Amino acid sequence: MIRRCPRPTRRSGHTIRGWGWLLFLLGCWFAAPACAAVDAAPASAEPTDAEIETLVAQLGDKDYAIREAAARKLADIGSAAVDLLLTAAEVSDDLEVALRARWLVEAIPPVSPADPPEVAAELARFSKADFPVRVRIMHRLLRFDNDAGIEPLARIVRLERSAAGSRVAAALLAREWRPGDAAWAAMRPKIAAGVRSSQRPAAQFLRAVVAASANTTDTASLANAADAAAAAVAIMERGGGSTGEAGGEPAGETAGDRLTLGIFRRTLVDLQVAAGRRDLALESLRRMFNEPQAEKDEDDENANQVAGTLIWAVEHGLPEAVDCLTERWPEFAIDEPLTAYAAAVAFRARGDHQRATTLATAAGQQLIAADNVSFTSRLQAAILLVKWGAADWANREYGRLIADPRTPVSEFTFAGILYSEFLHDQQRDSEAANILRSILDGGGEREPVTDDVLLKFHRDSAMVRGRMHYFEACAAEARGDTAGRRRALEDAVRVFPKEVDSLIALYQLSDNTAEQKAATTDRIERVLKQVEDEIRAVPNEANGYNEYAWLVANTEGDLRKATRYSKRSLELSFDSASYLDTLAHCRAAAGDFAGAIRTQSLALRGEPHNATLRRNLERFQREAERR
Repeated sequence: MIRRCPRPTRRSGHTIRGWGWLLFLLGCWFAAPACAAVDAAPASAEPTDAEIETLVAQLGDKDYAIREAAARKLADIGSAAVDLLLTAAEVSDDLEVALRARWLVEAIPPVSPADPPEVAAELARFSKADFPVRVRIMHRLLRFDNDAGIEPLARIVRLERSAAGSRVAAALLAREWRPGDAAWAAMRPKIAAGVRSSQRPAAQFLRAVVAASANTTDTASLANAADAAAAAVAIMERGGGSTGEAGGEPAGETAGDRLTLGIFRRTLVDLQVAAGRRDLALESLRRMFNEPQAEKDEDDENANQVAGTLIWAVEHGLPEAVDCLTERWPEFAIDEPLTAYAAAVAFRARGDHQRATTLATAAGQQLIAADNVSFTSRLQAAILLVKWGAADWANREYGRLIADPRTPVSEFTFAGILYSEFLHDQQRDSEAANILRSILDGGGEREPVTDDVLLKFHRDSAMVRGRMHYFEACAAEARGDTAGRRRALEDAVRVFPKEVDSLIALYQLSDNTAEQKAATTDRIERVLKQVEDEIRAVPNEANGYNEYAWLVANTEGDLRKATRYSKRSLELSFDSASYLDTLAHCRAAAGDFAGAIRTQSLALRGEPHNATLRRNLERFQREAERR
């Protein structure tokens, strides 16, 4: 039960006092450092909730001196008073109490003296930043080494001045939980310490996740945690204002709100499954499938949402969620290709291969039989099928696009680039090289693709040809052609000196002479200098940092700088699977195989069907076992 602050007596002429507010705000500003110091005091030194409630009520007293004294005391108390101040800011009938409470909250920084210097620096920036910057800081806190930012991020759930910000912080932490994940065990007490007893719905949800993950064999505790999480989600779906949620803005108003609420709903499904309540989990999914479409959503966006949720359910052990689609599509007569493909994936996971094949065939036919064939939709289907682990259907869609003479040159080019990388991931490198050759040299009814087209995808013909030769080198290695491999790698760096994977492969050749190794090292140094020049020219572009880190981690150079650059790339492109893979290689190069395994596991969460990422994880695990 959330305590409501006593309502101060209203008196005639009781208005917000003019100049007193300037003194009040200045007092809050200069009191801020003291707030952080008091926050670290032992619990026994903190005032009781009743004492804090009395001070909050005095913020609306008719006596100016009493109002100011109460504000100073609450500022001195600091974060221990935040929960009741947030409640007053949202539910107090006294406008002066509500405004003073909100301004006090905004003046209390989330910093604790126990925070490491780099964390404290981020939190100091956090208090003064606008919302997008605060979200980026939350991302950084989530990925600090040794979980140093986890407790502060959970603290933000409690202290953040807006409901939306509190939900973002909670969603970032909630999405980290996976049943059986060893890393979560170390995070769990830090999260509990950060949210404390906050009654904000996002904090209530996090406490439920913590409780469930701490009692994995206690059915009653798991059920209670799932119920508590469901109640918190229901509050957030309604907007949350009546239960102490600051801001009171309805969830689902923006894309960000929909995203965070979607994370909470999916995590709730995981909690219900963990509690043995598959029926409730399926009911939760059914509601998600049948939600009314937002007015500003396009039909295909809504289809993507349904398909994405179904694939998530499959990957989380609930392929029977596909049955929920029959309310909208009786007999599974699904007229949206992406959803039909997702249903096919679900039936395949259930072992019903005949139904899966029927649905996948129908989905493919729908994509090419529309009155106005959308080549972009066909390309999107191929991309998603790769992500969903349906390699055979992805091959079919990519193959049709490449072979169809009607495919516009832009879609043909982009499909070819993506398809070649997918084939490389499957270790089908001769086919991958041939796809790129068809782009560069043309064939059949197609002319060679010009650099004008390739530049749309941040490439030119030299870059694509270098990549083609790299795939040829991989194919030569697979068939045991040592000389052919070296020749193809030399061709790759000759036509495109910055073909990083080819440089790495040349550096790692076991038959290198001293002269060959020195020549490759010289090439690597020149490329690293070129990449650094590019970083200086475009400092907010993630790929340069990642490219530098990937090359050093797999060859030689300043590994500390490479690790720092890798982390920077992830700040600019949060949780990119490819960039996490690079950071894992940096950690492995430094001998930190435990860190490499954890980082690589995070990469696989983003792309669970990526064979290259999985092979890298297995290699790190083998290296860790040898030590």
